[in-house]
Amino acid sequence: VAGRPKNEVGIILHSGRNRIIRRIFEHLGYEVKKLDRTWLAGLNKRGLRRGQWRYLTEREIVMLKHFV
Repeated sequence: VAGRPKNEVGIILHSGRNRIIRRIFEHLGYEVKKLDRTWLAGLNKRGLRRGQWRYLTEREIVMLKHFV
């Protein structure tokens, strides 16, 4: 990922779970220290630090109801 440390990798996974990423990298001989989900179901955590939360907007609630 441009501008990031060389020990960080950015991957987009359209389906599945974090375990898939962990298994792939461990199979290739890499140690996975941390996985961070930055986007899920149209929501992202931009602007939130670890442990912070926020209320969803009406638009986000409607969008989530369509995912179910």
